Formats: sequence, C-alpha cells, structure tokens
Amino acid sequence: MLDQIAAILEQADLRIKEFKRDTYEESFQKYLQDNASVFSQLNEISAEEVPLEEQDRNREAAADCLAVKAEEMLAAAKNRTKRETMQLNLNLYMVSYFLPAIVAYQRQCGGREEDMKKLTTAICDRWAVSFKNHIQVSDYESIKSGFKQKLCFVTTAVCQGMQKPQDCREIALMKRYRDEYLLRQEDGEAVVHEYYDIAPTIVKRIAKEASPEEKYLYLWNHYIKKCVELVEHNRNEQCRSLYEVMMNELKEEYMVTDQHKHE
Repeated sequence: MLDQIAAILEQADLRIKEFKRDTYEESFQKYLQDNASVFSQLNEISAEEVPLEEQDRNREAAADCLAVKAEEMLAAAKNRTKRETMQLNLNLYMVSYFLPAIVAYQRQCGGREEDMKKLTTAICDRWAVSFKNHIQVSDYESIKSGFKQKLCFVTTAVCQGMQKPQDCREIALMKRYRDEYLLRQEDGEAVVHEYYDIAPTIVKRIAKEASPEEKYLYLWNHYIKKCVELVEHNRNEQCRSLYEVMMNELKEEYMVTDQHKHE
C-alpha cells in the first residue's frame, strides 16, 4: 500500500501540465478515477474496525512515505534549478490534485470530515518538516472556482501565506469588490482578464523564492491591507489604482519575458 501511495507522486509533471482552466476539471476527474485504489486504501485507514492507535500509525506511515519519495525524486534531480522546479511542481501537485482527491474520495464514500482532516494534516505536517514548505489543503470545488477568482489570485496567496483561512474577511471583501464594483466598470472585465492571465505565474514564482513569507508580508503591508481599508470606506477607485500599482510592480519583478506568460 505504501509503495502505491508513494508512486502516485510520479504523476506530478503530467498533472501540472493539465492544471489549466480549460483542462483541470477533466484532468482531476480522470486522476481520481485512475487512482481510486490508492484513495480507497487511504480512506480505509479510518475504518471503524481499525483501532484508533493503528489509525494514527497508518496516517503517519502514509505521510512519511510521500515525503521520502519526494526527497528521493529531488535528490535524483541533476542540478539546483531542476530541484527547485521539481519542488515547486510537487507542491502544486499536492495541493491541486493529491490532497483534493483525498477530500473528494472520502466525501463520495461518506467518510467523516474529521478523519479526512487528520490524514491531510498529517501529510501537510510531514511535508513541512522535510521541505519547509507549508502546503495547505483545499478541495476540488474551491480550486475549480479559483480559476474564476482572477483578481483574487494574489490576494489569496498573500493571505494564505500569512496563515489566514481561505474564508477570511480580506479575501471575501476583495472578491465582493471584484464582482460588485470592478466587473461593472466599462473596462473592468478586460482588467480582470489581464490579472487572471498573469497572476497564477506570479504566485508560482513567489513560491519559488527562498523566503516567500517575506514577500507576502511586504505585499500585505504595502498593498493588500490598504486595499481592504479603502474598500471598507467605499473608496473603490483608489483601491483599483493601488492594486494596479502592486500588479505592475509584480509584473516587472516576475514576468521577465512574454514567454513566461504561457508557463
């Protein structure tokens, strides 16, 4: 069972190529179906007939085998650049495919949310120990809707980087600002689409930095917090101007060439 669980990481490169707005839905459903036996085994960890202490050991074993497999894959990379790229892809694969698939399978089977959270928490905690990357659990529906968030990609990344929950006040407020104000402006839809085209790449490039949390804190203090305050006081156009300044700064720093926009 542990070998099967570990081997699922070998699908990372293929799945990341399909992690796009037009292909993610079909790709995820196929991934869930093709690997049903693995997620069934993970689901059985919390079966009622399994003693609680054994459940805990099994969760730790599953989390450990994933981290060890990832460490082996990174060690086999030929140079630092390849290792950094692989680490980024593995992180993205975990949060966009593997962890959401655990959630989706358990929900399909009527599993208990508490048991699912124990398993995914064990995996995320072990991952953090090995790679100092704090990956977070999301579900398929949230990620799918994330492709429609557009303006909120950067805001969401910053808030999550500061350990704020996905339903925090700041993210909710900026989503409402996008939907109820910006998209209703004459050029609002075009502006939102431009953000959507570049924001995912910017977020991925920030994640590759040695200390992404420092960048998140900078963006929070200089832009996000101020934008939220402006929206709260109905100063919507000032918020737009400040957000545009932030995005232009990020484009200059992370979008080096036009080719990067297609990554």
